[in-house]
Amino acid sequence: MLSLEENARRLLDTNARRGDGYYYTAPSGKKYPHQWSWDSAFHAIVNCRLGRPELAREEVLTLFSGMTPDGLLPHISFHHQGFRAWKDRLFRFYWPRPGRSPLVQPPVVALAVREIWEKTGDIEFIETTLPFLERHFKWLGDTRRFGDSPLVSILSPWECGLDHKPAFDPLLGKPAKLPFGRYLALYAAEMKLVLQVFDPQKIVRKRYFNVREVLFNTVYALGLEALARIFDDLGNQSKSRCYQNTSETVSDAIWNECFDPATGLCFDIDLNTGKLLAEPSVSCLMPLALKHAPEDKYQSLVDHLTNTEEFWLPFPVPSVPHNRPAFEPQDKRYLWRGPTWINTNWFLANGLRRHGLNEPAATIANASRELAEQFGFREYYNPVTGEGGGEKGFGWSTLAAIM
Repeated sequence: MLSLEENARRLLDTNARRGDGYYYTAPSGKKYPHQWSWDSAFHAIVNCRLGRPELAREEVLTLFSGMTPDGLLPHISFHHQGFRAWKDRLFRFYWPRPGRSPLVQPPVVALAVREIWEKTGDIEFIETTLPFLERHFKWLGDTRRFGDSPLVSILSPWECGLDHKPAFDPLLGKPAKLPFGRYLALYAAEMKLVLQVFDPQKIVRKRYFNVREVLFNTVYALGLEALARIFDDLGNQSKSRCYQNTSETVSDAIWNECFDPATGLCFDIDLNTGKLLAEPSVSCLMPLALKHAPEDKYQSLVDHLTNTEEFWLPFPVPSVPHNRPAFEPQDKRYLWRGPTWINTNWFLANGLRRHGLNEPAATIANASRELAEQFGFREYYNPVTGEGGGEKGFGWSTLAAIM
């Protein structure tokens, strides 16, 4: 019987795509054959931890090959030229750059670069990738910050990766209430962006979707911290302090601007109204991954996490708490409305360990491993029964093997 680690290697190899000038791991073989930004970064982290840093390096370098000159890192890149790729290219004819999405995803890539650097000490790799990383984080800070806050905005639900999160429902309008209406609403919202040529300033002036999302900003802060650690290793104390200070500033803003004293959770901010999108989800817990945190607010999130009426189910951590009407882990129409996902579990377990909370971290890690061992590497899992759902052979669920 193969170990979970060996099964993870086999799956990543099965989902790998290699061609002229590219190598990446598809999230799944059928439904998601292309390169997704944060998926790819997760795959690189797993490969590195499982003793294959050379594959992680290739994955990251392929990801950066799609970056625009100003620093936008596409959330999807089409590399291969098969029938599915051409069909998808035709469907996305409105993208400004053929085969490259004009949207972004949480910048997990900084964590992948740091992982590879710390594992290998490969100076050529770090000298190649650091300019890309700095350019991307500068792009985020320059083009996605609006107003006085250091937090950055997403301009589409797709950019945070939690496509159908309930908190976004009020922002998607009446079409979202129709059967499969959230898909229609998301595409309609993207067509609005097309009319503005995906220009952030034009989009903001039109008062379209503009949200300071908690998960995205948490990963943004973690990425800045990763840059600080890399530059510290390289002896560049000036840049290290700069990135560390910015990371702490973003972390403080998450706690100060997104934390709701009435509920004890962190919520997204709708910049068009200035109000919190006060619908609980796993995103509200993501600041548990931050290094810098006020003790009382951090404990409040831990209390919600470990509440058996909310997130502390037999197979934690559900994407929506059990006691909310939006908790629908068996609904196959939409994503992120109840099931447990391994990538968010990975962030939460790592964050809890950073703060010495080893017992709840171990519970999440052990539950994640059990899910993968019993039901395979599925896209997501039922938090009550453990049953796998969505795509089979889903790449980032191999994070369970290194948790």
